Amino acid sequence: MDIENNVVVIIPTYNESKNISILLDLLVNLSIDILIVDDNSPDGTARIVQNFSDNHKSINLIERPEKLGLGSAYRDGFKWAIEQGYKHCIEMDGDFSHTILDLQNMIKFKDEFDLVIGSRYIKGGKTEGWSNGRKLLSMTANKAAKILLGTKVNDMTSGFRIYSRECLEDINYSNTTSNGYSFQIEMTYLSYLKNKSIKEIPITFHERNLGDSKMSKAIVFEAIKYLIFSRFKRDKK
Repeated sequence: MDIENNVVVIIPTYNESKNISILLDLLVNLSIDILIVDDNSPDGTARIVQNFSDNHKSINLIERPEKLGLGSAYRDGFKWAIEQGYKHCIEMDGDFSHTILDLQNMIKFKDEFDLVIGSRYIKGGKTEGWSNGRKLLSMTANKAAKILLGTKVNDMTSGFRIYSRECLEDINYSNTTSNGYSFQIEMTYLSYLKNKSIKEIPITFHERNLGDSKMSKAIVFEAIKYLIFSRFKRDKK
């Protein structure tokens, strides 16, 4: 562990063998630690990571027995990071949807805020490679989440973010049950309810060029269910 900066990038992977080598090459130059949480990728992603880990002490690997979901991967990653003593946990995709340049910019704010979110939906943020239909769906979903849950966050579903250790512990991240988009919404909402300081930083989100998208109807449906249930609970109070 890099005791000096106490930052770890957590990257869940499933079949990212086409991307992971290049991404690790870029990340090791940032002087931050890396944790890959792999869900038994049949394409050998974990083997590639292990080979890197043998040569770079900053790279760590958790191998899980099966595909258990994004939220589950981050919960395991957060648990490992907190046990190791890290002060900041970064969520980042393993498919180059998120850029190193944006990561470096977000890190500048890690000590000032409990939660830093890489946002596509504030001034300066954008998406590239998406169809107009997908852009509209994502923007509408985020606006709906913002309104239904009463927060000021514009990109509730962003998977590019930095949590302080104190934030993760205070919101009881381990008690979350969501996985896909709804995991990001749930974590944001819990942070909001605990009055955590949240900063959105504009990013450019790039649609993946290699490998298969992890998006599914089940993930979208889970997010809708979470929003309806959370709004119902809010109205009951």
